[in-house]
Amino acid sequence: MSPTSPRITVVIPTFNRARFLPGAIESVLAQTYGDFRLLVADNASADETPAIVAGYDDRRIDYVRRPENLGIIANHNLALRDVASEYCLIVPDDDVLFPQILERTIAVLDANPGAGMVHARFGVLGEDGTVLKEVDDWTYGLDRDTVEPGGTFVRESMLWSCRVCASTALMRMAALPEPPFDPDDFPAIDFGMWLRMALDWEMAFLAEPLAGYRIHGDSHSAAFGPPQGAGYTMGTEIVTRLHEVKLRFVERFQHRLDDIADLRDRAARCQRRELIWMARNETLPERGFRRTVRALAAGLRVDPRLAVEPSAWSLLMGSVLGPRGVHLLRPRRTA
Repeated sequence: MSPTSPRITVVIPTFNRARFLPGAIESVLAQTYGDFRLLVADNASADETPAIVAGYDDRRIDYVRRPENLGIIANHNLALRDVASEYCLIVPDDDVLFPQILERTIAVLDANPGAGMVHARFGVLGEDGTVLKEVDDWTYGLDRDTVEPGGTFVRESMLWSCRVCASTALMRMAALPEPPFDPDDFPAIDFGMWLRMALDWEMAFLAEPLAGYRIHGDSHSAAFGPPQGAGYTMGTEIVTRLHEVKLRFVERFQHRLDDIADLRDRAARCQRRELIWMARNETLPERGFRRTVRALAAGLRVDPRLAVEPSAWSLLMGSVLGPRGVHLLRPRRTA
């Protein structure tokens, strides 16, 4: 790394997102921490993207355009090869950074040389920028600034679809695995990377919202489950693919992991929980019996052990009794 290189590179991989890209670029340029380079990696967009980037007169911006669309993973990996800085943050072209994210996250990595990455809470935005949720996170339990041992991060990640909002994740370049984004992990392109990073590094978390995560129908996530409220529904394909990523990781690195049986059990529990949530989402709002049976049957084809899950039977019973019957069966509070 050159002595004059900025300490942080912010990468915006983009493809045909001219309507969102200015918001992403401007949120980077508005950072309170200024020692960064912004690399816009254009995956052969056919819209106004080149003109939009050219409209910014800022020496910190570099623009790279692929001669043809290489796919999302190749574009990400090639962009990372162009990073010469100590740290890197990848911002999806439809998300925005909050002004202090670089200042807050670089301080954490500087203070914790054993941490390979630091991520944070985030706000959830609608397609038009409306705030759907002011503060959210996917850690499912962390309520304060934390530096998790890598083993803890892996163990907890087995229980969930993802614990990191990538838009908030400042990464230490020395901690990136090779390749950073593995094609075998698609469509969960960052999930496997976090797991492999945690084999050798701690993973830090900041309990404050530092980015805006946008929900809309044209996002990468929406291809595997449509937007619903402040998130996306999950279809069978993404549920099973996430499970496969976890099992492949455990199999590949079992010589470096503790309690393999527990990790596999946690991954299986996560899959069953997500399949039941998928059935719940698919049967809203009527929760009809036949529709519920079909949704649960789809989950059973993925994991037959769903048949012994109490929550699956509760869902089925609710479809039989209807909302009024379920309400009558709920225990009453006493004064």
